[in-house]
Formats: sequence, C-alpha cells, structure tokens
Amino acid sequence: MSESEASGAARSRGAGVKPRMMRRPEEFEAVLRSRIRSVSRNFVARARPNDFDHPRLGIIAGRKAAARAVDRNRAKRLIREAFRAAGERAGAYDIAVQLKSDLRGEDNAALRKELDALLDTLLRETRRA
Repeated sequence: MSESEASGAARSRGAGVKPRMMRRPEEFEAVLRSRIRSVSRNFVARARPNDFDHPRLGIIAGRKAAARAVDRNRAKRLIREAFRAAGERAGAYDIAVQLKSDLRGEDNAALRKELDALLDTLLRETRRA
C-alpha cells in the first residue's frame, strides 16, 4: 500500500481528521437556543439542524467551569475525540458541548465513557425532533 493510500485509509476511519467546527458567536447562540439537549454530570450538549451535509462541533469551556487552562484543554481534547468517534452518525447537526465542572479528579476513560453516552443520548433526541 502506498503512502497516499494509507493516508486515505486513515482519514476514512477518522484518525487524524479534524472535526468541522463552529466559530462564530451567532452559530453558538442558535445552538444554545435549541430545545434538543442532553445533560450529564460534567457536560451539557445541545444540537440544532444545520444547512450542511456534515455535523459541526462547538466547544464551550470557560474559566468558570475550570480555572486552569490545562483542565480546559483536556476537556476540549476529550470532547473532540468523542465527536470524532460519533462520526457521521451525527448527521447534519450543529452540536455544542459545554463543560459544567472541573475535571481534575476524573479519569480520562470515565470521561470518555460519559461523553460517548451523552452524545448517544443527544443523537437519539435529534431523531425524535
């Protein structure tokens, strides 16, 4: 297998592919007004249909929830990983995930499990809406 074929195979599995992100404040505001919502111990996720053929992710990790930058960055990394794993199951939705609390005492595996369950619940809600 050539290097370009290997690269294409890795991209199709989602490895190394950056999620498409929401960037503008009005995009976040629209998602935050949405009624499609799922809550877990450490996160809140909301979704809203978008006009694209792919899902987009928005992350809200403020200092109020986690004072240290290292903790906010860890949360963002875990959220992106869970969103990547959800892949195209998310459909054409904008999804915003908000950090609710400091994750210092939490294990990465437990957080990943929590995020996977949160996104699964949110995606079930999108099918009902």
